[in-house]
Amino acid sequence: MAELGWIDFSPKDRSRVGSILDLLRPEGQVDELGIGTIRDALADQLFPGISTIQTRSKYFFIIPYILNDFLKIPLKERKKKSPTKYLEQREYEIMWDLADKYRDQKASGVIGITLRRGEHIVRRPSEVYWNGLNVFKCINAKGLSANAFLKSANNMNLESLEMTIEEEGGDDVDAGFENYFNIKVPALSNWESNLDIELNKEEASFLKDAMLDLKHSVLAVVVNNLTVYEIFHTSNTFNDFAQTIVNETIPVEVKKDLVLAHDFAILMDGAHIAYNQELQQQFFKNDPFIKKWQDWYNTVRLKMIDFDGFNPDDLFVYATTTKYPTAQFVKEWWELIRADNLNEEKKKRIVRTQEGFSKNRKARLKWNNGFDVKEGKRIGLGLLQYRFQNAKAIVRDIIKGLE
Repeated sequence: MAELGWIDFSPKDRSRVGSILDLLRPEGQVDELGIGTIRDALADQLFPGISTIQTRSKYFFIIPYILNDFLKIPLKERKKKSPTKYLEQREYEIMWDLADKYRDQKASGVIGITLRRGEHIVRRPSEVYWNGLNVFKCINAKGLSANAFLKSANNMNLESLEMTIEEEGGDDVDAGFENYFNIKVPALSNWESNLDIELNKEEASFLKDAMLDLKHSVLAVVVNNLTVYEIFHTSNTFNDFAQTIVNETIPVEVKKDLVLAHDFAILMDGAHIAYNQELQQQFFKNDPFIKKWQDWYNTVRLKMIDFDGFNPDDLFVYATTTKYPTAQFVKEWWELIRADNLNEEKKKRIVRTQEGFSKNRKARLKWNNGFDVKEGKRIGLGLLQYRFQNAKAIVRDIIKGLE
């Protein structure tokens, strides 16, 4: 598999390349029908703090450790340094060290493992893990983005140091030590010695406690119940996990959310099959997805865990920023599927209208723009996973660390 690396020059350049890379995501990742806000809201409820590009739990600690090291720099020397640049420099040093150590273990989850010293990445761990760092209370950025928080800390650093040097003088390492990064992770001396990607017991315990505080999440249940964890760990997909775990004794609120997310995934899978039918019929006068559609439509009542109890309005309790046309699309699709007889014309209209709204000028059907449509090849989201695989990797590190 080919990999992309690049030498970056500025945050603006990184942002541009990030946007380009978003267009190169694997098949099944592009949100053609605009349901991403709903999917992400459900994922935030089930697996808060987890993102689709997180790989290992250790990065939740590496970032606070680096920031804590900055605070330990003697006053006069620290005055000359920027927290933002210091973090970036140290992140790369750690990344290159770990890459060298795990070079032969491609599945290790080490960020930047294919890169050599001096080569940079588009999104550093501090960006990838920032939300999780706050959700799991590793730091408290008070709602600010990574860049905004570090910029604020930089200003605070200069003001604090000037005042401290003026009042106290000297160059004592401990003088003027102020935790303005709001680091909550316990300080660990010599943390870089024999650094590896695995959690130690203290780190694993910290993350477990943080997840237990997220009471109505799947994470809280999984780290607290080895039976549930075993099901979680051995399930290949989110839907496999949801179908099995609803028969176990877990909190009612968590079970309700799992059923809702599972059934929404099944429902939207049908919408994407129908979308691909429209693409194939418009550009190739053929419908290789007809059997997939028939199989899905004939089994949807059985595949959904609670077909009779499904209510689209439950989705918008979490997905509060969903745009009105998308909410209407989900509701209309549900009404279409639950009807006694399928209205084919309505089915076509619903998916065509939603693609037009979601993609606007990039809509394939509306503008007859089929340059990337291939005969028989599916376009758009696959069965929703809600960051399930990433959550498995993060929790696996915690359980292993506790052992």
